[in-house]
Amino acid sequence: MKPTQARPAVKLGLILVALVAALAVTPSATQATPAYARQTGVSCQACHTVFPELTPFGRKFKLNAYVFTNVKQLAPVSEQAQRTLALSEIPPVAIQLQGSNTMLARALPDSGLTKELSQKNSTEFPQALSLFYTGKIADELGAFLQLTWNPSSNSVGIDNSDLRFANHASFAAEETPDLIYGLTLNNNPTSQDVWNSTPAWGYPFIVTNVGVPPVAKALLDGQLAQASAGFGAYVYLFDHLYIEASGYRSAQTSFTNATTGGPGPLDSTAPSARISSPVAPYWRVAWEQAWGSHSLEVGTYGIWAETHPPGIGESGPKNTFTDAALDGQYQFITDDHTFSLAATWIHEARKFDNITLGFSTTGTRDEILYAAGTPVLGSAKGRPDTQGAILEIDFLPWLNTKLGAQYTMYGKFNGGTRNYDGFGRRASDNNTLFLFVWTSF
Repeated sequence: MKPTQARPAVKLGLILVALVAALAVTPSATQATPAYARQTGVSCQACHTVFPELTPFGRKFKLNAYVFTNVKQLAPVSEQAQRTLALSEIPPVAIQLQGSNTMLARALPDSGLTKELSQKNSTEFPQALSLFYTGKIADELGAFLQLTWNPSSNSVGIDNSDLRFANHASFAAEETPDLIYGLTLNNNPTSQDVWNSTPAWGYPFIVTNVGVPPVAKALLDGQLAQASAGFGAYVYLFDHLYIEASGYRSAQTSFTNATTGGPGPLDSTAPSARISSPVAPYWRVAWEQAWGSHSLEVGTYGIWAETHPPGIGESGPKNTFTDAALDGQYQFITDDHTFSLAATWIHEARKFDNITLGFSTTGTRDEILYAAGTPVLGSAKGRPDTQGAILEIDFLPWLNTKLGAQYTMYGKFNGGTRNYDGFGRRASDNNTLFLFVWTSF
């Protein structure tokens, strides 16, 4: 079929998080803390502003493969005086628990009965329950590994995970800082990033599972999360410049091949789009400048991928995605106050080999792609435009426990303000009040 070139898609995100002197109870010295804090012997606030956002020290800890430790090691030495093992006496294991209640501005239609409505309030306890191994594995080798129980499927699966190696090298010039170089193996593009301006660890750090999702989303914005595996190399130069190149392949944990009975090879029966190119290249370049209590980062990241959608064989048409993004992050951190500002802009160009799926996500009409005629999730205008804001206030009675209230408001949803789906639903009907508790120990 003749390819059709779609015009580029644009996503703009601007996140402003102002943390104003949180009302906090000073934790006792014996309070339980997550695995990284136990390993390093330093407080949570050394690595985080309000978790999971990282401080400059937290970013260095991640760049160095999570290996800094203040815990006694089991470290046998070979006859050549080389250390052959480095196991902590305290295993770096932690548990995370999230619970929530979500209130929709207007109830959704009942999914089983006509002319009936669902409940407006949804309570999840837990919303998520996770087990972590997070810390040093060996000298220069560490991990962030997460297993999460999903209440909607009542199953346990892999979540954001990152296995990395890191080391240092020196320049000949004495005044030049050491460079950090490393390797990363992860399952979500941008999860390996150390700044909180990219999708995997960007704001909002927690969202409801039961809100109404917009119809359009960039590939880099979570579409490959836990459905891909990437291997890459990075270098951090002069305490300023970060450069990374990685490659991703599909790794769908929810798939079983009918012939082999195993998780592969992937074929047309895979539940989500699969990367069909030999590898999907990912790039990341960032510059960080720190002075006093301030730090500023500006950078770019992106990915190129050819994919086959579900139901299409290996010889069938491919969809090509090119995501290119700009990002920035500013932090002001003192003992009493923290201010963070992060922004990202993602430009996505798409090309579909199947001419019936050609579309533009810059706002042009496409009734097939944007589900015209579908209540709630569809777009009567066949457009993806969605605009809104998220406001959140957090209270941390302890450094490892967060109580939060998050309000999401929409000025436009799937291309419209009033009757956006053609069934009388307004954009503001999808506004949500999300109350949550989030603790790690």
